[in-house]
Amino acid sequence: MTVREQPAYRLRAVIADANGGTASREVQAMYSVLLVSSLRLVREAVKALIDRDEDFQVTGETDDRSQTLRILATLRPDVILFDLDPDYEARLETIREIIKEHPGIKVVALSMHGEGAILRSAVRAGVRAFMSKAGPSTDVVEVLKIVVRGGAYLSPNIATQVMDWVKSAKSESNPALESLTEREKQVLRLLADGKGSKEIASDLNLGVETVRTYRKTLMQKLDIHNVTELIKFAFSNGVIVIPASKGCIGDDGGDPA
Repeated sequence: MTVREQPAYRLRAVIADANGGTASREVQAMYSVLLVSSLRLVREAVKALIDRDEDFQVTGETDDRSQTLRILATLRPDVILFDLDPDYEARLETIREIIKEHPGIKVVALSMHGEGAILRSAVRAGVRAFMSKAGPSTDVVEVLKIVVRGGAYLSPNIATQVMDWVKSAKSESNPALESLTEREKQVLRLLADGKGSKEIASDLNLGVETVRTYRKTLMQKLDIHNVTELIKFAFSNGVIVIPASKGCIGDDGGDPA
């Protein structure tokens, strides 16, 4: 069993003033990342990539399920990068438990497999991103940035499977989806594209409060209680399609706009 913990420090920048003196000011804290993988080589390689970026710091590593759950009691990372291999079913169960107990923590799944069953299970478990180990290593930090901004990500090389899944879902009429008006569907689609209320209001030439009313109505009609679940609904019912070249979808549960 491997466990490693350290704090993520808040940085202070030293800047020059108009008179040639210096002053310090606090800048944004680094985002903390917990690495979970049974392979030390994977952890070391991913850590090296992450720690080169000034916005992120690996503050914990573990290769053990029970230790991962215990460590979260004291170490509250912003993101968990979770290697699903080799036993993806057990690891997805751990992810479900993590998200249930710590809903604010975002989980990025990493796997050498991209079969439909694994992908669907990962999305349903609540992961915010699914990365293929066959993808370029430079994607790691970029995906973390997407996730901490409230987005979601799927590796382009598995996007075609997602599109097939969406087509399959569209073939089955969903009564809840049919209950929505065209305007509600427009708002749902833009929410799933990662836009906040102000952006949607601008796109649809509506008032911000009107858009927020649409959001509430959508959640009531669909019996959904946050934007993340709205995204999942839109995704699984073919309301949105993920561009294979970008592989990015989503929005956080909050509304920064």
